[in-house]
Amino acid sequence: MEKMHINERGSHTTVIEGSKDILKLLKKAGVEVSPGVIEGNVKAKGKSVKLKKFNNETFEMVVVVNSSKQTFKVYGNNQDGISSAIRGLKADGWNVLDTMDLSSGA
Repeated sequence: MEKMHINERGSHTTVIEGSKDILKLLKKAGVEVSPGVIEGNVKAKGKSVKLKKFNNETFEMVVVVNSSKQTFKVYGNNQDGISSAIRGLKADGWNVLDTMDLSSGA
């Protein structure tokens, strides 16, 4: 599992292979990202991304690439823009799962 380092929000800066392109896309949109724990040996093939909305400024994003999984916190006010950018990954061969709304307004 190749790891890359980024300078984003939070102290954990290692990201899994394949997620770097997503992070660049989100950075262009003016979004802050906090990388989380990396899990190895996940029984998944290919690459997928899923968003969970927690409130009007926070998503949790789960990225799975081959057998690695990493969770990110995504912070930004333009949640429609964030969701749209992630949905646009389908054109690049990503399996994009529907956004789950876990906010209290859902």
